Amino acid sequence: MDIFQASWSALQAEAAAYPWGVQIWMRVMAVSFAIGIVFAPWKSGARWMVAALAVNIFGLIAVKAAFPELSRTEIGTVIHLIFWSFALLMIWKPEARIRLKAAPASGLNRIYLIWLVGASGVMAASLVLDAITAAKILF
Repeated sequence: MDIFQASWSALQAEAAAYPWGVQIWMRVMAVSFAIGIVFAPWKSGARWMVAALAVNIFGLIAVKAAFPELSRTEIGTVIHLIFWSFALLMIWKPEARIRLKAAPASGLNRIYLIWLVGASGVMAASLVLDAITAAKILF
């Protein structure tokens, strides 16, 4: 258990050293995805968003524990590019879009769709930034 606490502390210290704009963006992502908890019991897109948040948190800790020499940026970039890309594909695959269009036009469904589009936009923007980061790391 100590290794995971040490990993968490190291990750927090690295995040605290990020520029304030990056820290704000990380909070925006966390809040955007966490809101999915409200819709998760009924909506698969929300479950994918919450899963993305959980995979990110637990993945960061587990990989940092196994490979302490890797930076938070390196670990997060790989997790995002692999899992978040998959999550977006699952959220917006044709069958899911058909279900979204077929859902009753209730106020709650409208709120869900607005949130899902917004959270997906945040995730997609992060993936673009992660691709740039990966290119810088690799080249």
